[in-house]
Amino acid sequence: MKKWIPLAMMAIGLSLSAGAWLAQAEDLPREDEPVIQPPVEEKRAVEARLDTEHWEIGPFFGLYAPDGFGASPVFGIRLAYHVTEDVSFEGSYGMTRVDQTAFRRVTGLALVTNEDLRYWSVDAAYNLFPGQIFLTSRRTINSSIFLIGGLGQTTLDQRDHFTLNLGTGFKVFVTDWLDIRTDLRVHAFEADFTGAKERTFNIESTLALAFFF
Repeated sequence: MKKWIPLAMMAIGLSLSAGAWLAQAEDLPREDEPVIQPPVEEKRAVEARLDTEHWEIGPFFGLYAPDGFGASPVFGIRLAYHVTEDVSFEGSYGMTRVDQTAFRRVTGLALVTNEDLRYWSVDAAYNLFPGQIFLTSRRTINSSIFLIGGLGQTTLDQRDHFTLNLGTGFKVFVTDWLDIRTDLRVHAFEADFTGAKERTFNIESTLALAFFF
Protein backbone atom coordinates (compact mmCIF):
# COMPACT_ATOMS: atom_id res chain seq x y z
CA MET A 1 0.00 0.00 0.00
CA LYS A 2 2.83 2.41 0.83
CA LYS A 3 4.38 2.07 -2.62
CA TRP A 4 1.28 3.67 -4.21
CA ILE A 5 1.44 6.80 -2.06
CA PRO A 6 4.25 8.51 -4.09
CA LEU A 7 2.40 7.82 -7.36
CA ALA A 8 -0.80 9.30 -6.00
CA MET A 9 1.02 12.41 -4.76
CA MET A 10 2.66 12.83 -8.20
CA ALA A 11 -0.74 12.56 -9.97
CA ILE A 12 -2.25 15.18 -7.64
CA GLY A 13 0.67 17.52 -8.31
CA LEU A 14 0.32 17.19 -12.08
CA SER A 15 -3.42 17.87 -11.86
CA LEU A 16 -2.87 21.04 -9.81
CA SER A 17 -0.21 22.25 -12.27
CA ALA A 18 -2.50 21.67 -15.28
CA GLY A 19 -5.35 23.52 -13.57
CA ALA A 20 -3.16 26.52 -12.84
CA TRP A 21 -1.90 26.60 -16.46
CA LEU A 22 -5.47 26.55 -17.82
CA ALA A 23 -6.51 29.35 -15.49
CA GLN A 24 -3.63 31.51 -16.75
CA ALA A 25 -4.48 30.67 -20.37
CA GLU A 26 -8.04 31.92 -19.90
CA ASP A 27 -6.71 35.30 -18.78
CA LEU A 28 -4.60 35.74 -21.94
CA PRO A 29 -5.98 38.17 -24.59
CA ARG A 30 -7.67 36.48 -27.51
CA GLU A 31 -7.77 37.60 -31.14
CA ASP A 32 -11.20 37.74 -32.74
CA GLU A 33 -9.66 37.10 -36.14
CA PRO A 34 -6.88 34.68 -37.13
CA VAL A 35 -3.39 36.14 -37.19
CA ILE A 36 -2.76 34.89 -40.76
CA GLN A 37 -5.36 36.04 -43.25
CA PRO A 38 -5.63 34.06 -46.52
CA PRO A 39 -5.68 36.27 -49.62
CA VAL A 40 -9.23 36.71 -50.92
CA GLU A 41 -9.73 38.04 -54.43
CA GLU A 42 -13.30 38.85 -55.37
CA LYS A 43 -14.09 38.32 -59.06
CA ARG A 44 -17.26 39.66 -60.59
CA ALA A 45 -18.52 37.97 -63.72
CA VAL A 46 -19.71 40.24 -66.51
CA GLU A 47 -23.15 39.00 -67.55
CA ALA A 48 -24.46 39.57 -71.05
CA ARG A 49 -26.99 42.39 -71.15
CA LEU A 50 -30.17 41.77 -73.09
CA ASP A 51 -32.31 44.26 -74.94
CA THR A 52 -35.80 44.95 -73.66
CA GLU A 53 -37.44 44.36 -77.05
CA HIS A 54 -40.15 41.69 -77.09
CA TRP A 55 -39.92 40.66 -80.75
CA GLU A 56 -37.37 38.47 -82.50
CA ILE A 57 -37.10 37.21 -86.05
CA GLY A 58 -34.63 34.98 -87.84
CA PRO A 59 -33.99 32.23 -90.37
CA PHE A 60 -33.47 28.54 -89.63
CA PHE A 61 -32.11 25.57 -91.53
CA GLY A 62 -31.55 21.89 -90.84
CA LEU A 63 -32.94 18.45 -91.72
CA TYR A 64 -36.52 17.24 -92.04
CA ALA A 65 -37.18 13.49 -92.12
CA PRO A 66 -40.74 12.58 -93.20
CA ASP A 67 -41.99 9.28 -91.86
CA GLY A 68 -41.13 6.60 -94.42
CA PHE A 69 -38.90 8.85 -96.53
CA GLY A 70 -35.29 10.00 -96.44
CA ALA A 71 -34.11 13.16 -94.68
CA SER A 72 -33.89 16.36 -96.71
CA PRO A 73 -32.62 19.89 -96.06
CA VAL A 74 -35.23 22.26 -94.62
CA PHE A 75 -35.13 26.01 -94.27
CA GLY A 76 -37.55 28.72 -93.20
CA ILE A 77 -38.15 31.69 -90.94
CA ARG A 78 -39.55 32.27 -87.45
CA LEU A 79 -41.16 35.27 -85.76
CA ALA A 80 -41.54 35.26 -81.97
CA TYR A 81 -43.09 37.49 -79.32
CA HIS A 82 -41.91 37.25 -75.69
CA VAL A 83 -44.76 37.73 -73.24
CA THR A 84 -42.51 37.30 -70.19
CA GLU A 85 -38.93 36.22 -69.61
CA ASP A 86 -39.99 32.56 -69.68
CA VAL A 87 -43.07 32.47 -71.95
CA SER A 88 -43.18 33.27 -75.67
CA PHE A 89 -45.29 32.64 -78.75
CA GLU A 90 -43.92 32.17 -82.23
CA GLY A 91 -44.90 31.43 -85.80
CA SER A 92 -42.82 29.33 -88.21
CA TYR A 93 -42.83 28.69 -91.94
CA GLY A 94 -40.65 25.98 -93.44
CA MET A 95 -39.96 24.37 -96.82
CA THR A 96 -38.35 21.07 -97.80
CA ARG A 97 -38.68 18.17 -100.26
CA VAL A 98 -39.60 14.52 -99.82
CA ASP A 99 -36.79 12.12 -100.71
CA GLN A 100 -38.31 9.02 -102.39
CA THR A 101 -35.02 7.64 -103.71
CA ALA A 102 -34.94 4.53 -101.50
CA PHE A 103 -38.61 3.68 -102.11
CA ARG A 104 -38.27 4.10 -105.86
CA ARG A 105 -35.15 1.94 -105.91
CA VAL A 106 -36.98 -0.93 -104.20
CA THR A 107 -40.44 -0.69 -105.80
CA GLY A 108 -39.95 1.40 -108.92
CA LEU A 109 -42.96 3.47 -107.79
CA ALA A 110 -43.52 6.87 -106.19
CA LEU A 111 -45.70 7.46 -103.14
CA VAL A 112 -46.27 11.16 -103.96
CA THR A 113 -46.37 12.93 -107.29
CA ASN A 114 -45.30 16.31 -105.90
CA GLU A 115 -42.27 16.11 -103.62
CA ASP A 116 -42.50 19.68 -102.29
CA LEU A 117 -43.38 19.91 -98.58
CA ARG A 118 -44.32 23.15 -96.85
CA TYR A 119 -45.62 23.80 -93.38
CA TRP A 120 -46.57 26.58 -91.01
CA SER A 121 -47.18 26.44 -87.27
CA VAL A 122 -48.15 28.61 -84.33
CA ASP A 123 -46.36 27.56 -81.13
CA ALA A 124 -45.95 28.37 -77.46
CA ALA A 125 -42.55 28.03 -75.74
CA TYR A 126 -41.55 27.88 -72.09
CA ASN A 127 -38.02 28.31 -70.73
CA LEU A 128 -37.65 25.23 -68.60
CA PHE A 129 -34.04 25.64 -67.41
CA PRO A 130 -32.65 29.20 -67.74
CA GLY A 131 -28.94 29.41 -66.97
CA GLN A 132 -25.53 30.78 -67.89
CA ILE A 133 -22.43 29.59 -69.72
CA PHE A 134 -19.05 30.76 -68.37
CA LEU A 135 -16.80 31.55 -71.31
CA THR A 136 -14.01 32.84 -69.03
CA SER A 137 -13.68 33.59 -65.33
CA ARG A 138 -15.08 37.08 -65.97
CA ARG A 139 -17.40 36.57 -68.94
CA THR A 140 -20.75 34.75 -69.06
CA ILE A 141 -23.56 34.44 -71.57
CA ASN A 142 -27.19 33.60 -70.85
CA SER A 143 -28.74 30.37 -72.07
CA SER A 144 -31.92 28.35 -71.68
CA ILE A 145 -33.40 24.93 -72.36
CA PHE A 146 -36.99 25.27 -73.50
CA LEU A 147 -40.05 23.23 -74.41
CA ILE A 148 -42.13 24.17 -77.44
CA GLY A 149 -45.27 22.89 -79.09
CA GLY A 150 -48.23 23.97 -81.16
CA LEU A 151 -50.38 23.34 -84.19
CA GLY A 152 -50.42 24.22 -87.86
CA GLN A 153 -50.70 22.80 -91.34
CA THR A 154 -48.47 20.70 -93.61
CA THR A 155 -48.92 20.76 -97.38
CA LEU A 156 -47.65 17.59 -99.09
CA ASP A 157 -48.54 16.22 -102.52
CA GLN A 158 -50.86 19.23 -102.98
CA ARG A 159 -52.94 18.20 -99.96
CA ASP A 160 -53.21 19.99 -96.62
CA HIS A 161 -52.81 18.08 -93.36
CA PHE A 162 -53.65 19.40 -89.90
CA THR A 163 -50.40 19.08 -87.91
CA LEU A 164 -49.38 18.99 -84.26
CA ASN A 165 -45.76 19.51 -83.26
CA LEU A 166 -43.85 19.11 -80.00
CA GLY A 167 -40.18 19.49 -79.21
CA THR A 168 -37.38 20.97 -77.19
CA GLY A 169 -34.45 23.27 -77.83
CA PHE A 170 -31.40 25.05 -76.49
CA LYS A 171 -30.83 28.80 -76.85
CA VAL A 172 -27.66 30.88 -76.31
CA PHE A 173 -27.73 34.69 -76.19
CA VAL A 174 -24.55 35.68 -78.02
CA THR A 175 -25.07 39.45 -77.72
CA ASP A 176 -27.81 41.75 -76.47
CA TRP A 177 -29.53 41.56 -79.89
CA LEU A 178 -28.67 38.09 -81.23
CA ASP A 179 -29.23 34.52 -80.09
CA ILE A 180 -28.47 31.09 -81.56
CA ARG A 181 -30.81 28.16 -80.97
CA THR A 182 -31.18 24.50 -81.86
CA ASP A 183 -34.55 22.73 -82.07
CA LEU A 184 -35.59 19.10 -82.21
CA ARG A 185 -39.27 18.62 -83.03
CA VAL A 186 -41.74 15.97 -84.12
CA HIS A 187 -44.50 16.98 -86.57
CA ALA A 188 -47.46 14.60 -86.51
CA PHE A 189 -50.26 14.46 -89.08
CA GLU A 190 -52.50 11.88 -90.78
CA ALA A 191 -51.76 10.85 -94.37
CA ASP A 192 -52.88 8.11 -96.77
CA PHE A 193 -49.81 7.55 -98.95
CA THR A 194 -50.50 3.79 -99.15
CA GLY A 195 -54.28 4.05 -99.46
CA ALA A 196 -54.98 3.69 -95.73
CA LYS A 197 -55.04 6.68 -93.39
CA GLU A 198 -52.37 6.53 -90.72
CA ARG A 199 -50.60 9.00 -88.46
CA THR A 200 -47.08 9.93 -89.51
CA PHE A 201 -44.37 11.27 -87.22
CA ASN A 202 -41.87 13.51 -88.97
CA ILE A 203 -38.64 14.54 -87.23
CA GLU A 204 -37.08 17.96 -87.73
CA SER A 205 -33.71 19.18 -86.42
CA THR A 206 -32.76 22.81 -87.04
CA LEU A 207 -30.26 25.53 -86.21
CA ALA A 208 -31.51 29.12 -86.11
CA LEU A 209 -30.46 32.72 -85.66
CA ALA A 210 -32.77 35.27 -84.08
CA PHE A 211 -32.51 39.06 -84.07
CA PHE A 212 -34.29 41.17 -81.44
CA PHE A 213 -36.16 44.28 -82.45
